[in-house]
Amino acid sequence: MSSYILEIDAERFKNILKKADKVCGTLEPSNRKIAFFAEDNEMYVMASDGCLTGYFDLSPFLLSKSLSPFEVPLDVVKQFTSELSGKVVFSYQNGILSLKCLSEILQLKVGYIPSQREHEFHIQKQTDEDTIRISKRKFLAELDLVSGYLEEGSSVDIFYSASAFEFVSQHAGIVSYARLKAENVGQTQAALPEEISIPFVSARHLIKSMELEEIEELKITFNSAEEKMHLTGEAIYTICGDVPSQSPERVRQLCAQVTPDCRLFTSQLQKVLRRALLAGRFSDIELYTRSNQIVVVSHYSSIAYKGTLEVECAKEFSIKTKAYLLRSAINRIGSQNLIISVIDKFVVIASPSLTRFLILGNQGSQ
Repeated sequence: MSSYILEIDAERFKNILKKADKVCGTLEPSNRKIAFFAEDNEMYVMASDGCLTGYFDLSPFLLSKSLSPFEVPLDVVKQFTSELSGKVVFSYQNGILSLKCLSEILQLKVGYIPSQREHEFHIQKQTDEDTIRISKRKFLAELDLVSGYLEEGSSVDIFYSASAFEFVSQHAGIVSYARLKAENVGQTQAALPEEISIPFVSARHLIKSMELEEIEELKITFNSAEEKMHLTGEAIYTICGDVPSQSPERVRQLCAQVTPDCRLFTSQLQKVLRRALLAGRFSDIELYTRSNQIVVVSHYSSIAYKGTLEVECAKEFSIKTKAYLLRSAINRIGSQNLIISVIDKFVVIASPSLTRFLILGNQGSQ
């Protein structure tokens, strides 16, 4: 069997493992694995949570002989490399991966990749015509808004048309919506609307991994046939999905009607929501208007909390939700001030820029 020897910068390797760790998330340790494979004269590390997959360029691979993909436990490699510096010698022979740095060496018996999975070990190349270019910071911020308050089983819907992204999610009676203009669009993507619904868990893993990348711009493409979205930064990511069950049209039209009925400091509302957690993280909360005040009431078991904010509102409203989830969602709006707008049967909490929105059902006045 062929043998391979590469010299890898320890800091680069550790940085890749940090990103791979974020991609895998809290999978069972036995499923937290990284795979090594070669393509186009490069050695890659691959990590996946089952839906989100990250491909990380590790080192030039200039050998003419082929390398069959193999995998090893992520946590073992991460622990071994955590305090290393300088160069790591990567060698592979007869099913054994060896990592050596100075006087330390780690040897691992690898797991070979079944032939039916070999299609996973291919990097999809992007062309300028297929690519949407957008600020990494802004894209992750909007994705964070609509995914940060979600829980297991939820999903995030992403729509792209007319050179703009729309992000929508719904959980525990809270609908979140954000819109973001793309900065540079290829000819193909400019003409085609795209949509995908991605799992909440993979959205969170994507954010945490890409936050470690020192880039300003993302390149994004959609593969409608495979129901995947591809994102390229320092690394390449693919994320699986489904077709969204609903169009964003209704949410978009509602948010377009927002006018300020109340204005308040975000810190004011966050303070009483934080205090409301004294009644338990999963306590129910009610916010309602009364005599130029917003009243916050929280209940959990035998514990009750009540707080008031001196805020004038042009229209009355009452909303009920979970204190912890609302506080988490409002925190991600990211502005010092908030607008509250009452529209028919809905209450909309928005940023003053009218780019980020939370929608809740209006239970009526008290």
